[in-house]
Amino acid sequence: MLVIVTSLVLISSAPASAATDEDQVRAVLNGMNGSYNSSDFKGFASHLCADMLKAAGLETSWYASRKSDGTTQITINSVEVEGVSDIRRAVANVRFDAANHADTKTLDVEFLREGAEWKACRYDVGRYI
Repeated sequence: MLVIVTSLVLISSAPASAATDEDQVRAVLNGMNGSYNSSDFKGFASHLCADMLKAAGLETSWYASRKSDGTTQITINSVEVEGVSDIRRAVANVRFDAANHADTKTLDVEFLREGAEWKACRYDVGRYI
């Protein structure tokens, strides 16, 4: 589970000019996956909430997960955005396929809007859609 959770945190720079909040969350997820596949922890970490960045051993476990997983592909099943003005929250249901694992995981990834950017804040085993 840690492997998949860490996989979610995969990110590179997401386009800031995406049209809607949903588009922006999708861009962050795709960017995270790109960073993960290129072993770019710094890029990945740039898309995490401040609280997630404080987790003990985050970088070490991230690299261990990356090595264990191999490359990953994601399918974004849905993105639900709620809230008003500066208090915005989103939940994305995402399917993760890792090259080195036969099983596929579906997770709910929670996002918060921090300033002008969406940040991944938590991952839970998701509902299948």
